[in-house]
This record gives sequence, C-alpha cells and structure tokens, in this order.
Amino acid sequence: MITGNIDGIKKVMLDKIENLFELTIDNDKVFSYELVEQMNEISGIIKKELCVVINRRGKIEGISVGKIDSAPIPSIEVSSKKLSGFRVIHTHPSGSSTLSLLDISALIGSKLDAIAAIGVQENMEDIKINIAFCDIYDNNLTYNELKNLSLEASLQLNFKNKVDYIDKIIGSINTCEDQVERAILVGTDTEESLEELAGLAEACNIVPIDRIFQKKNKVFSAYYMGQGKVQEIANLRQLRNANLIIFDDELSGSQVRNLEEAINCKVIDRTTLILDILARRAKSKESILQVELAILNHKLPRLRNSNANLARIKGGVGLKGGVGSRGPGEKKLETDRRHIESRIEEIKNEMSKVLERKAVQKVKRTKNNISKVAIVGYTNAGKSTLRNKLCEISASDNISKEGVLEADMLFATLDTTVRAITLSDNRKITLSDTVGFISKLPHELVEAFKSTLEEVIEADLLLHVVDVANEEAIKQIQSVNIVLNELNAKDKNTIIVLNKIDKACQGNLDKVKDFLKGEKIVEVSAEKGINLDQLLHLIEREIPNKLVEKEFIIPYDRQKFISMLHEDASVINKNYTENGTYIKALVNEEIYERCADFEVKTL
Repeated sequence: MITGNIDGIKKVMLDKIENLFELTIDNDKVFSYELVEQMNEISGIIKKELCVVINRRGKIEGISVGKIDSAPIPSIEVSSKKLSGFRVIHTHPSGSSTLSLLDISALIGSKLDAIAAIGVQENMEDIKINIAFCDIYDNNLTYNELKNLSLEASLQLNFKNKVDYIDKIIGSINTCEDQVERAILVGTDTEESLEELAGLAEACNIVPIDRIFQKKNKVFSAYYMGQGKVQEIANLRQLRNANLIIFDDELSGSQVRNLEEAINCKVIDRTTLILDILARRAKSKESILQVELAILNHKLPRLRNSNANLARIKGGVGLKGGVGSRGPGEKKLETDRRHIESRIEEIKNEMSKVLERKAVQKVKRTKNNISKVAIVGYTNAGKSTLRNKLCEISASDNISKEGVLEADMLFATLDTTVRAITLSDNRKITLSDTVGFISKLPHELVEAFKSTLEEVIEADLLLHVVDVANEEAIKQIQSVNIVLNELNAKDKNTIIVLNKIDKACQGNLDKVKDFLKGEKIVEVSAEKGINLDQLLHLIEREIPNKLVEKEFIIPYDRQKFISMLHEDASVINKNYTENGTYIKALVNEEIYERCADFEVKTL
C-alpha cells in the first residue's frame, strides 16, 4: 500500500511505484542498482520525494510519497537496546543528497538500520547519495554520516557487517531515560535568561543537553511558538535523546498539552521548574506550606485545560443543563477543583497558626525597640554567606546557633532566619536572611512567600546584596527592585552590598558602580571576609538609634528591675554599691520610664 501525498499523480506512475514492492534487496547491500534507478526516474517525473522502507530480509514493507515523516516506519521502544531492523531509502527531487535534520531525527528516533538520501539527477552517473547509520558516543545514541557517495561506492558498502556491529554496541548503552532527566531548553527572551534557566535546571538535578533560542515578538496561542519551530524542537529531541523540554516563559495548560502531543515528550515551563526546586529545598513547616500553596495556586487555573480531553455529555432540561448535563470528565474536573480549593483553605488556616507564633517573637523584638535589618538580593548572590559572617563577627551572645545553608546553588535559602548581632556601640539589631529573588518570579510565588518577605516589609534597613562578579549584575539588581516595588519596599533605606569583589573584573565593577551612582555602596567579599567591618560601620550609621544610654542605682529590695534591664535592655556596665546595684544600660523609652525613679542624676 502506498501512503502519503498521492494527489495529482497519474495512475501509470502509481502502478510504477506499486511495482517497487516486487523488488528484493540483497541483505549485504543498503539498496540495489535497480531500486535506485527506478526511484530516481519516478521521483524526477512526479517532482515529489519517494520513500521506501526495507526490512532485513530485503523485502520492501512500505512506500510513501512526500516527506519522510509520512513514511510507514514501524515503531520501536525508545529503551530497546537494538536497532529496529528497517532501513529507509528516499529521494530528494532537488538533486541534493544532504540529509536533513528531519532525516537524522527519523534515523535516531526510530533506531533505523540506516537512512539514505538519493539526489535525483537525469543521468545515473551524476547521482550522489548520503547514507547515515546510528552510532554510540559518550554513552549516547548519535549517528555517523557518509556524504556525497557515488552510486558505485554506495553499492560496495558491506551493509550487513555494519549493522551487526552497531547492533552489538548499541546494547552497551546504559539507558538513562528513567533515571536522569535530559532537557532541551527553549528561550525567546534573552540568551542570558536562557543561561539562568540552565542554572535552574541543574539546581533541580536536570542535565541540559541542548538549547534553542528564537527572538520573537508574537506569541502563538496554540503552541506558544510557530509549528515550524515546534517541529524543529521535536526533531532535536529525537536527535539528542532528550526526555524533557523546558520553556523559559510561562505556558498555559493548553499550550503544554499541545506541545507534549506535538513533541511526544514531557514539557514544563520556568514557573513549574522554580516551584519544583522550592519544593525540594523547603524544610521548615512554614516554607513547605508556602511552596504547596504556590503550586496549588499555579495548578488551579490550568485544571480545565489539562483535563480538556475528558468526556462531556451535553443536554438536559433547565437553565443550567439539568439532569445529564454533567459528564464524567466534568465531574472529575469539579472534584479536582474542590479538592484543591479545600486544600488551599487548609493551608491558609495552618499558615495563620504559624504566623501567630511568629507574631509573638515579633512583638517581643518590637517591645525591645530592636532595629531590624533584612538581607535581600538575587538568588545565589551570597546573602547567606554574608549573614553567617556578620553573625560570627558580631554575635550578640555566646550561644552557638546554626548558620544558614551556604551553597553555590539557586534558592539554597527558603526560610527566613533571624539572628541578633551587637554593633560596636552595644546596640542590638536583628539580621534576617530571605529567599532569593529571580527574574520572571511568578506572581503566585511572591504571594505565597509574602509572610516570609514580611521581614523585608518591616525592616528599618535593607542590605541589597549584589553578585558583582556576574556579568548580568545590573539586570539582577533591576529584577530585585521589581519585587521590592511589588512589596512596597522599594523606597526603604538601603545599602547596596557589592559582594564577591575578589572574583569580579574591574570593568564589570565600574559598570555596576556607575549604574548605582548616588546609592550607598560598600564593596565586600563575604567569603573572604573583606571590608565587612566597613559594612558594619555603615549599618551603625544608617540604623536609627532607638536607645539612649542611662545610669541607674537599683535598691537591693527592688531586684525585679535589674532582671528587667537584663532582659529588655542592653547592659553596658554593672557594679555593686552601698545604696544598690549600679547599672549603665542602653534603654528604650518604655524601660526608661519604668526605671526613671532610680536614674543617677548628673550635675
């Protein structure tokens, strides 16, 4: 049976094509002279590609007219450790024998014994043929192409020995489809954004094996990209043996479904990838709840699209369809929606309990009038390292507390951690490390982490940490400012901390400083401990002084005031006198009023 585009082909030519089924090819040869001769003649007349599929017994199993993707190639399991047992011979009416990406994709995707392209010519002597075989390189399925062969040279190839050898080595591949996710990254914004997407993928233990970038101004509603580019992605996926496609922009549910059907592969977007990373990183109860809330909020509007293929039953009586109007698909959709909405409410209730506990701690800090400093910045800028180093230098007590995770990875920190440090003037401040920001940060993620980011909203001073060694530092600063603006924290008193100066080139450093002209800047290396004393002095200068230094003599029968000063003030000096306990301390207005009767009056 002949498949493909046979419209407009005369019956006499169809009969000639049908007669090709009677030919038998020698098992040692890719094809026979007679087959090439007849295919060249027919293709030259009908001006269309002609494609034949031959099994290892030398029998022609299928013939198609048109592009190779219409050829009746039997399917084979991708995980199979052997070749399919079929070879494909097709013509190129243009006269060129070059194998296209589509041809190579068919070779690897179907694990063909071989694929050959015949450049159609008037004279048989002028014909050139390209033949490609599967091959193995670095434990991956690839191909080896023989180019511009004459017909005579092509017929001299020992096809059987070649295929037997490939069949033997292909069994040695350690299949990784189920163990390792191998991704092709697709971007339409900037090359830098695509590079960041690669970092996000690696943070999720995904191996980026190739990239496709296309600058575009138009978004296609069905596939996000044009169908030609989607076909290119599908071909590259087969060629590189990828099992995941990651888009650098947010996709709708219908776009994901359409792309997965067209590419025959799992497709995710940047938002899904970020949420997956956060789900892996979340450790505390609060961060786990926040991530789950973000995932459910992301999933809820996509339910209808993801279940669009479920059955719908129309009809029924009444304004809303009545009895029989809901099919099994719609019932499942509603069940899923109710389940998600119910879980969202549960999470919000659990979150309110967590926030109540945090509020108790916050009230105590507010009561003590302790100034709050929040560290913000792009993910992987070095915020956690800076916070740990500052705590080492200026710990407010001798109690050893665990530092936050320092790692060269995106989103290493999810939970806001608050520690107290003591400045050189004996004032205590709290230092909080926050989740890293990133470009194209999903709105539902900002919403979910708002309770965590409250430390930013309520801070008296922000330390905006910038990885000045990164060539995209300016864009990262702009991305952080966008999120700060969304939190209504853009106009807060801020120190820009240019981190990693030990790794930065002078040109990039100058460019960033020029961009930040007029801002309060300090250059440091948190990892090496460079200029951290300068940063602490600048923090002292910028933090509002809410405490005043006072001296008291507390009678020995009023010891509860001494306990209060130790608990709610910063004691500088303490001595025992005849009249009572002498204490010099930094106190807030409330504590001063309660201890005013014991103040030492100076002349």
